[in-house]
Amino acid sequence: MQHIEIENIVHHYQEICHSIPLYPIQSENEYDRAIQVLNELLDAGGANENHPLASLVTLLGHFIAEYEKIHYPVDGGLPH
Repeated sequence: MQHIEIENIVHHYQEICHSIPLYPIQSENEYDRAIQVLNELLDAGGANENHPLASLVTLLGHFIAEYEKIHYPVDGGLPH
């Protein structure tokens, strides 16, 4: 990739992350926002695996699941 392409990707990624937390979730506020956005994406058709948003739903779901694994363990233990 050329430098201008990288700059373009960075710009678009930052814009997307402003609306959708596409990075490891670090706080309860980010978690709440991620859940809200996930529900909106699912309502927009992202639950259908053939929909253009499906891979975005999968990625966001991964970040949510990783946060939940640490902060809301299913083994009945207390959050860390």
